[in-house]
Amino acid sequence: MKESCSRRTFLKLGAALVSGGVAASAPRAASGMGFRPAVADDVVTTGRGYCPFCQVRCTYEARLRNGRVESLSGLVGNRWTGGAMCPKGLSILELMRSPERLTHPLRRLPSGQWERISYQDAVELTAERLLACMRAHGDKAGDRVAMTMPLWDCRESEIAALLALRAAGSVHAMPPGESCVSSASNMLGDMLGVYSGTVKVHEVLKTQTLVLWGANVAELYPPYSRWLAQAAARGVRIIYIDPRTTRTSALAHTQLRPRPGTDGALAAGALRAILAGGAYDPEQARALLDGFDQLAGDVERYTPEMVSAATGLGLEETRAFYDALAKSPRTIVWLGGSLSRYTNGITTLRAIILAQALRGNVIGEGRGLLTFQSGKPDGDEEFVDHFFGPTQRRKMNFRRLRSAMRRGNLDVLFLNSSYRRYPDAKGTLADLKKIPFIAHMGFFMTEECEAAHLFIPATFGPESAGTGYGNEQQVVWRDQLETPPGECVPGWRFYRDVGRLVDPRRYPDFADPEDLYRQFAAVVPSWKGMDLDALRASPDGLVWPLYARGDAERLDCVFRDGRLLTPDGRMKVVDGLFGRVSEWDYPRGYPGGKDGSAEFPLVLLQGKVLWHWQQTLTNFSPSLAEFSAGRLVAVHPETARAYGLRQGDRVMLETSAGALEGWVDVSETVLPGMVFTPSHLGATAPLERNRGEHINTILPNYWDRISCQHNGVGCRLRSLERA
Repeated sequence: MKESCSRRTFLKLGAALVSGGVAASAPRAASGMGFRPAVADDVVTTGRGYCPFCQVRCTYEARLRNGRVESLSGLVGNRWTGGAMCPKGLSILELMRSPERLTHPLRRLPSGQWERISYQDAVELTAERLLACMRAHGDKAGDRVAMTMPLWDCRESEIAALLALRAAGSVHAMPPGESCVSSASNMLGDMLGVYSGTVKVHEVLKTQTLVLWGANVAELYPPYSRWLAQAAARGVRIIYIDPRTTRTSALAHTQLRPRPGTDGALAAGALRAILAGGAYDPEQARALLDGFDQLAGDVERYTPEMVSAATGLGLEETRAFYDALAKSPRTIVWLGGSLSRYTNGITTLRAIILAQALRGNVIGEGRGLLTFQSGKPDGDEEFVDHFFGPTQRRKMNFRRLRSAMRRGNLDVLFLNSSYRRYPDAKGTLADLKKIPFIAHMGFFMTEECEAAHLFIPATFGPESAGTGYGNEQQVVWRDQLETPPGECVPGWRFYRDVGRLVDPRRYPDFADPEDLYRQFAAVVPSWKGMDLDALRASPDGLVWPLYARGDAERLDCVFRDGRLLTPDGRMKVVDGLFGRVSEWDYPRGYPGGKDGSAEFPLVLLQGKVLWHWQQTLTNFSPSLAEFSAGRLVAVHPETARAYGLRQGDRVMLETSAGALEGWVDVSETVLPGMVFTPSHLGATAPLERNRGEHINTILPNYWDRISCQHNGVGCRLRSLERA
């Protein structure tokens, strides 16, 4: 029998459940590591898996009782994590058991109500939509089909989805990095020939100076805090650059707190100081840097005085930082995702990479660059091309995709990741509603369902098998530990079944993730040595690439022959597309910048916090909600006094794009003149402490040449206490 309910009814039901104590009735053992003693009839077993959230990719051991997972604990022996897991990963079981979880496919009716349908009906409906688009538009149909990545299930699900896209003639898979690390990844690729970190994290133990440039390790990658502690114990000097004081501050020897969005001036000043002080090898620099002779002129204006004025840093601390860089024989810079979240991020990142190169700190032991949210191994396109042939289609980014939505030129969208990851989320939703068919694969009735026409219930990690990849390009395996509820299906199965209906001749047939993994490793040369049995046996997997079984993992600098991986082995000082360091300016919309407005004099920052990661998932964990502060608006005491605000006051946080309500947290963890607010809240979160309009609903739709940007725009505060 078919069941239906309206979204409004669903939300009312959610509110009623919250008021009745969802948190109290949730399974408390789900987020902890404790378990009850076994009794005579119990069958207690263990299994392995990995956390799907950040790319530390923690592995865990699961304890099962009678075939049902009852607790998780970090897997001892994992060389990257040391057996740790953070609160986000430990919430997986609560999310699996959530009373809010949807477990059957739903189709939205013209009335707006949701109708329960079978899984097979959902697959056939999706395939027919794709086939109809192909019949109507012929060889242009591929530009009318797109997908937002990633899939939460496993790497095999991502591959199956890319294959399904190509079956429909499309290559338009939107990478999640467009809203977090795309600028860093592309600059590393453009300048060094490698799109992720040049060293593994253990190299921080071999360096002399570690610069955490916007890298809030302790809160975003908690298990990696161990590397900072070990490095400090070995005498490594840790310099942390961040306008906020965070948990990472306690792990650093020195912290610089520049004004948000001014890191580029600080980095360009470092280049000038290195050149002026002669702290470089001229012969080596000319050999490595294409355009070296132009560099001095590009950075001439970035004197310590100019940098101090731009960043708000003291003149002496600025000079001390430059002196530390100039005197350090081995330096690693860890690039935080925050650097990519300003419209001037490209210039900033280029300056930092150039400074590392000028000092000879790109190639060699204890030298290099680390990143956040990178590490994706190559090979996906090789594998897809093996079945469908190479294609010359140019991939769209989300900015072009949104333009296609607005013009009515998109027929089918697979909405996997949240549209709320993009600025101007309200405008994005309005454009999404112009698409005739959106299939959303998820877990809960989130804002994405407001745009979707079809909901496919997904599986959580312990309910399906497959591989995941981490920041060190390690690949880990996860076994299926328990049966998913209802008709929840892993992404690989849904996209395989759709793809086989759309193009049964070319779409590869595979039975499960293990089968697909073996096919992939047989086709892609860099995976031929990634033996699945060895992967299963290891607590932290294998590090890609391995070209043959028995090959040693590549754990040192990626530049194994001592040269960059760019076509000519050199780095461009001046780039025709990405410009030069001399072009640095304040971010778009920045107060005091060339397009800033006096109406919005405060600088707005948003970001992740220790207790939450992706807003579509962890908001549904009762245990994590206990640590949520809701829509806090952190301001410095000076800012609070200027606005007549007190701790706990209700305010409207306003930008040129909109406003939302929050509460004031007066704190010296932020600088005067700036505002910080967390990014995880969602309007449909069932737990009140996590419920609220997403911050991206009031951020303007700003992009640099590569990616959408979230930070550095102007804002203001309006008190509601005396309104």
